[in-house]
Amino acid sequence: MVALATALRGYAGTVLVVTNPVDVMTRLFAETSGCPRVYGIGSNLDSARYRLTLAHLIGVPVDTVHGHVIGEDGEHAVVCASSTTVNGHPAAVPLTEVRAELRTRPGRISHGVGRTRSGPAGAVLSALRRFLALDDGTEELSTRHGDDWLGIPLRFTAGQPIACLPDLDADEGAQLSAAATKLRTAYEALRQP
Repeated sequence: MVALATALRGYAGTVLVVTNPVDVMTRLFAETSGCPRVYGIGSNLDSARYRLTLAHLIGVPVDTVHGHVIGEDGEHAVVCASSTTVNGHPAAVPLTEVRAELRTRPGRISHGVGRTRSGPAGAVLSALRRFLALDDGTEELSTRHGDDWLGIPLRFTAGQPIACLPDLDADEGAQLSAAATKLRTAYEALRQP
């Protein structure tokens, strides 16, 4: 990762990081390369799984669910239940069931086929369509937000992303802060000689 980032110093295009741990690797690539447009796909994949899971649990089409998973990719991701809507109306999110499904799904996928196949590819394709200005819309991507690097929603218009963090309730805000601390600590440990 460091060798590739070093080789791409000065590159002005967009870089999408897929390598795990995606949030930490995104920051490492960005800071090593100095590239201005480095993003990771972790929260994008978690958000897609969240919308699919919620749609299945409450029996609605997935395209009627609007909600985000932010912070870090994986086990400690922040489900933004308080801002989730179905058909434009606030949703009653069965958070315990959603979190259980999000926590166990990657393991079931790995156990069943040995790896994920279409999820990461779909997240990359969706993000690339936004960056290339083929589609406008929102993607949850790892990026710099304040002093931290974490997954947040980015609204794309004509290929240009703007952060659009949803309103968070107190619990979600505390979870996001904890995720930022965890990611910062992991990054600092990685950078130790």
